[in-house]
Amino acid sequence: MRAAWLRSWRADVALRVVGVVLGCVAHAAFGRLLALPAPARAVGAGAYALAALGFLSASAACALAIFGKHLFDQIEVSARWRPRGD
Repeated sequence: MRAAWLRSWRADVALRVVGVVLGCVAHAAFGRLLALPAPARAVGAGAYALAALGFLSASAACALAIFGKHLFDQIEVSARWRPRGD
């Protein structure tokens, strides 16, 4: 049932909406990072956390918003890259 749901149009819309929401999270994280005073932005765990959150959110947002349900499609791998049965 789970695999069937991933093929539905509802899953496609839900994944794309999650992608847009993650894009908003990335925008907010980078906005907060740039709003920090210059000395705090240069050094500190908070600045690194905001940068990491923004980068990971933006990366996931791009993948989800562009591919939607096709993110889970199976692809054909060349024989060169398949594991060998030694």
